[in-house]
Amino acid sequence: MTRAPYAALRSLSIWTCLGTVCAFSVAPSALFGATECYTGSCTATCTPDAPAAVSTLVSGFPGVNDTPIAFVDPADNLRHRFVATQEGVIFVWSGETQALLPVPFLDLTSTGLNKVLYGGERGLLAMAVEPDYRTTGRFYVYYTRVSDGDIVVERYQRSTGNPDVADPASGTVIFRIDHPATNHNGGQLAFGPEGYLYISTGDGGPQCDNGAGVSGDGQSPGTLLGKILRIDVRGVDPTPAANECSLDASNYTVPSDNPYVGQASACNEVWALGMRNPFRFTFDRDTGDLYMGDVGQNEWEEINLIRASTPAPANLGWVCREGCQSSFASSGCSNTGCPADSGSTCEFPRASGFWDPILCHQNAPWVSIMGGYRYRGQQVPVNAGRYFYGDAACGQVWATNDFDETNPAAISSSCWLSGSSNFGFGEDHLGELYIVRGAAHVVSCIHNGQGCYWARWGGLFEDGFETEATSRWSSSVP
Repeated sequence: MTRAPYAALRSLSIWTCLGTVCAFSVAPSALFGATECYTGSCTATCTPDAPAAVSTLVSGFPGVNDTPIAFVDPADNLRHRFVATQEGVIFVWSGETQALLPVPFLDLTSTGLNKVLYGGERGLLAMAVEPDYRTTGRFYVYYTRVSDGDIVVERYQRSTGNPDVADPASGTVIFRIDHPATNHNGGQLAFGPEGYLYISTGDGGPQCDNGAGVSGDGQSPGTLLGKILRIDVRGVDPTPAANECSLDASNYTVPSDNPYVGQASACNEVWALGMRNPFRFTFDRDTGDLYMGDVGQNEWEEINLIRASTPAPANLGWVCREGCQSSFASSGCSNTGCPADSGSTCEFPRASGFWDPILCHQNAPWVSIMGGYRYRGQQVPVNAGRYFYGDAACGQVWATNDFDETNPAAISSSCWLSGSSNFGFGEDHLGELYIVRGAAHVVSCIHNGQGCYWARWGGLFEDGFETEATSRWSSSVP
């Protein structure tokens, strides 16, 4: 793809919403450039840039079908990590023994719970701990409910007597969302820089977003599907808005600065819209920017960037737009209710219209893009500032090469690792990265040729008595 020339725009920075469509005008002197879109196959073999390396960290799941879906560092100054599986069981990996403990942290499939509907795109899909989990012991799970396939976000509590076991009786439903199809369930959980919980939801499927709005659920602020939602689960907002669209919504509040608060026929929980199946998103721990992978239909898999400075709500365009094209042109979806298409050239940020991705890959060979993390750790300097992402079927991990902080559109990426079909990535309290390889039933770590010895750490003096080489001493402070 040929990169479009950069140009200065002379408009005010403002969001304008007419009906269900929001357009963004860029601040004076801002630059825009072409998104990078890749069309090559995923059969090439590639390896990490020396001296970076990848090694298996977690394996040996007790069930042959245990599929790791999330790798979570609770940052509680204990030498353990949590590994959630799509089937509904959360295991504990011990940094001391470097193996999974025989007793699960929480089994949502056990007798008496039996909560998770597993299969295809359903199951336990995400887990997140509160930023102050060390004190509160509270964590959240996102799963499809066994009785009807609805989406449930639920809070649990660490047990009082054993930090390696959760209290199965502590489950509190935060909310439930009706979900009409077996696919496009989303979904991710992550706490933002301000302490609010962000939740990604798919458009409800099955294809072309056959949802409630004129242009489907993704384009309708009056539904919770095809969105990123933003809620307060910790009671830190002194002036919360009322819950509005969620079912069973009695255990959270809505931040008063959410973009649709107080608007008729809109859900107060909505923070961003226009998504198809945003399975994974993360926050840049240095900047607060949000990076998200949105699974495409017939043409484009997207990596989207919503900067911390971007006014909400960002509208990513689905079902009206896929990648940088009209979805009618690329995937044959109806354009009823969509505005006139704003062109087929990718721009970031766009002068007006829908928010384009910064990276995209052609669907086939790519199938299901997995958004990852921007590397902010210290142990693998060769990866500093690079954004890592992948695909569930392609078998490759990609990483950005050129990434200008002041102009994200000036970006390029390339294959970084092959033979690694995966369901996503993980990040620990030090900013080090892990690859969650669902198909292989392992979690791998990215290191600098010496293995991920820091994964055994917990907090200050976290390798025990600091008896190893000084290069391996901990520098983190709880």
